[in-house]
Amino acid sequence: MQKFVKIISLIFIGLLIIFVTLCADVFLIEPNVLLVKSQKLEIPHWDKKLNGFKIVLVTDIHLGTKFVNLNKLQKTVKLTNAKNPDLIIICGDLDAKSITQAKYSITQVANVLKEFKAKYGVVAVMGNHDYAPPNVIKSIYQKANIPLLENQDYFINHNGKTIRLVGLKDLWHYKTAPSQVIGSNYNNVPTIVLAHNPDSFAQMPDSASLTLSGHTHGGEVVLPVVGSFVVPSKYGQRYRSGHIIESNKHLFVSKGVATFGYGRFLAQSEINVLRLYSKDEKVKDTKPISGVMTNHAPWFVNKILAIKKQL
Repeated sequence: MQKFVKIISLIFIGLLIIFVTLCADVFLIEPNVLLVKSQKLEIPHWDKKLNGFKIVLVTDIHLGTKFVNLNKLQKTVKLTNAKNPDLIIICGDLDAKSITQAKYSITQVANVLKEFKAKYGVVAVMGNHDYAPPNVIKSIYQKANIPLLENQDYFINHNGKTIRLVGLKDLWHYKTAPSQVIGSNYNNVPTIVLAHNPDSFAQMPDSASLTLSGHTHGGEVVLPVVGSFVVPSKYGQRYRSGHIIESNKHLFVSKGVATFGYGRFLAQSEINVLRLYSKDEKVKDTKPISGVMTNHAPWFVNKILAIKKQL
């Protein structure tokens, strides 16, 4: 009997150690990790003279939330600049509400953003957390001299070739179809679409060389086989993170800088260094991201979020 009790006790202690270790990782370690990930992307409709063009994608900063203060933003800037990018893209969710609640001034934030350095500067789009309170994010970008694209074009000349950037307004606030904004006047110009919400990709025209997004945070907490319980997308795990190819159209979704919930697991925060190369041959679709969770969120998570919103 004593031997049995001892075995049970050892099992309990072992499970407790595992539980405490996992909790420390989820709530303390991973939310404070910021990885710099480099990736080569081979994309269609891309001129060979543009091969090697380097973009650093920074998204979902959520300044003023639990794990991102001004020091973390300065660290993000330094890590980005160290990669000597041709272009820096801020793909939404600087976060107007959190900045306001943290009592950061427009000047404070703008001064840090001014420190971003790239050959062709910085370009930004709005995310779903950037609209309220109104004009906060727009004022920050204006003061930082960062072009904010709202269903607008931005052109870059590199090695004698033109690159067209198209910034979309956030999908949750504006329902404009990407094809209406992109149009057909520049079908022969390499085009990169900046869309905070990757759900826009489902309607993306073939003329786009690449779509860059954030928003999902990579699911934040990802369980093997199961996937993430909460992916803010009507397509579930489909556009959770990484390089996704569908019908020879290319999407890259960053896991973002901030942890918007309470922790991360197997989905560390990241800055993405993307080197672009031409590949016009049709390639196979990427395999769907694994996970049995297919909805935006299970019913109980939606219920919790609804209650939290009322508080």
